[in-house]
Amino acid sequence: MWWLLSVLALCGMPALRADVCDGLQAGPPKGSELVGSNLPLSFKLSVGQGGPAFRITVRPLWQQNAGGVILGDDGHAGDIEVAHCQDGKPLQVLRVTADQPINFGATFHAEDINFDGYLDFSVLTEFAAKWGSKSYWVYDPASGLFAENELTRELSENCLGPEWHGGCMKASSIDFDQNKREISANYIPMFAACAPDDYRGDRYRVEDNRLVLVHQEELSSDNCTLTTSDLIGGAMVTRVVRYKPGPGLTAADPSPEPPPSDPQPPNSRELVASVGGDILYEHPLDDHREGLLSNARERRQVGAGQFVFSDKVFITGIRWYGYYTCNPARASPAFDVSFFPDEDGLPASQPIYSAGVEAHVTKTTAILVPPASGANFQVYAYAVDLPDPLTVPAGQPMWISISAVPSFCEWLWDRGSSADTGISASGVSGSRGISNWTQLKDNLAFALYERKF
Repeated sequence: MWWLLSVLALCGMPALRADVCDGLQAGPPKGSELVGSNLPLSFKLSVGQGGPAFRITVRPLWQQNAGGVILGDDGHAGDIEVAHCQDGKPLQVLRVTADQPINFGATFHAEDINFDGYLDFSVLTEFAAKWGSKSYWVYDPASGLFAENELTRELSENCLGPEWHGGCMKASSIDFDQNKREISANYIPMFAACAPDDYRGDRYRVEDNRLVLVHQEELSSDNCTLTTSDLIGGAMVTRVVRYKPGPGLTAADPSPEPPPSDPQPPNSRELVASVGGDILYEHPLDDHREGLLSNARERRQVGAGQFVFSDKVFITGIRWYGYYTCNPARASPAFDVSFFPDEDGLPASQPIYSAGVEAHVTKTTAILVPPASGANFQVYAYAVDLPDPLTVPAGQPMWISISAVPSFCEWLWDRGSSADTGISASGVSGSRGISNWTQLKDNLAFALYERKF
């Protein structure tokens, strides 16, 4: 009879809840794609030192439809949900801010970024060909939660040492050396006339959740002088090394020079005269606003601007504005120009016109100073007569995409006047063209021309 009572007692007990992290991996599966998927991914994160284990669910919020990609308001592109493994109790929802449709879960990475013995984590939120930026959260053992602080803010902005890097130069990678307890920000020179093989970047240690510089590397504008400084005995000790250009190169000859003519105002007659025909449509330049990255290499951001005509027109020429992130800039005339029909307020998947062009480049009097960096960027005007005219029907919204061909540094398409109406979009270039279009709230600076035949 006792065994029957035991069975009844067991049956009357509530079922014990299983560990919700059973079977979860500590990181993304091998071969996870950086873009193209918005499916959530969950991970098990054991912070260590007797701390608890968490289920981390990375959930992109951007949506993909036939017309492209739609991001949330104010850059809200995803959420990270934190729960206890033991009972599944929800603890936090952390906001992911981004303006690119990234598969955030595929970039999840756990690492001790403040060297306190507990694992923290990050996800990628922005990338280009030579750099990538992440958002970071650190584990706070006092609260048992993940937090952002001054350290995570500095790392997430990825704008370290702008005073000696000539502005906000994004690091190609930020690495954490657990043995030396140092953080290194690594950079790739925009061009390498002198090829300083020992140029790497800067190193920091962490004190009170702040970065303390212990090693600084300043590369001259021609890449031929490397100045390094190390923190020794509370003072920075400096060493200067000069390099010779490699065979067939000079320090001032990495790529084509800008035209030797005097700088012209952005609205000068000389700029207009470089394009044949009459102006049809224009978004004037706003030289107080940061531009939009638009580069043609695979997995790069590409910009597009919308326009519409009330009558049928023949577009024969284009003028636009942009600047380069490298210092000094070497303006290249080579661009890819494409026109797309509109699909639900975004560029269609395939262009109706595409051409590689060699633009007439003019150095303007405009200097752009983004508030976040404080660096000065020279604005250039580009003008080109299209190889063949493009017919645009009356009343049909269209998109123009302009992107710099692969070169030694990133190019940004200048924004149009905020007082002007219009919308723009950003996409991601790939082997099959541009995809994952996302609508932006402002416009880009360009003008369209028609020549009467």
